[in-house]
Amino acid sequence: MDAPLHPPLRIDALSTKPLSSKSTQKRLEAFLQDFQDRTTAAQSGHTAVTVQVQKLKDALKDEREAVKAVSKSS
Repeated sequence: MDAPLHPPLRIDALSTKPLSSKSTQKRLEAFLQDFQDRTTAAQSGHTAVTVQVQKLKDALKDEREAVKAVSKSS
């Protein structure tokens, strides 16, 4: 019989405040580095979470670069 699946942890926001995409990207980079350090030390593999956070970080960077390109051409 297959072992039961355990979904990744769910993160719920307790409060919100607006952040620029640059600030958000820096915070995500810091979180991602800390998360990778902890999971490497614990020898656990939450690679799905790491990949999703990296994709979010890359998407924010792409968005910021696109906004800069549009503002320069105006």
